Amino acid sequence: MASYVTYDYYKSIYGEDAISEPDFNRLSWEACRRIDTLTLNKLKFAFPTNEDDAETVRRCVCKLIEISAQIEAANKRVSEGQGYITDESGALRGKVVSSVSSGSESISYTAKTEGGSTLIDAVLSDKAAQDRLYRDTVREYLSFIPDANGVNLLYAGAYPGKREVWK
Repeated sequence: MASYVTYDYYKSIYGEDAISEPDFNRLSWEACRRIDTLTLNKLKFAFPTNEDDAETVRRCVCKLIEISAQIEAANKRVSEGQGYITDESGALRGKVVSSVSSGSESISYTAKTEGGSTLIDAVLSDKAAQDRLYRDTVREYLSFIPDANGVNLLYAGAYPGKREVWK
């Protein structure tokens, strides 16, 4: 599978907040697969030649990598029992300290309110919501971005000049 960004490029965008190179390698494959699926593999044969459009594709991949890394980190915190509790509806929510007692050293937590939750908190326990987040991110970045032949990357019709062969 083609990788549309290098670790050095990714690190130049995210700086000290960048994930490790092994994590990048694993997550970039998944990000590129998501983009290839949503663009019907157009990038494999007609990667944009316009530098601004190519930059948009690379930044989209980086954003998908970041989302995946944040979801993985949140899942790790959940499995370790750190940072999340289940609210009344059964959804995972980030927890905040609601009270601290000094005498018995107890700390009480409550779920963050909807306004205080992050987007990652909101999609953490819902795979369909995660898929929508990835799709929406790709749409946000790649809408109206043409490939090397001027065809919109998100165009889902028959590719102009390319005959589909069904066997």
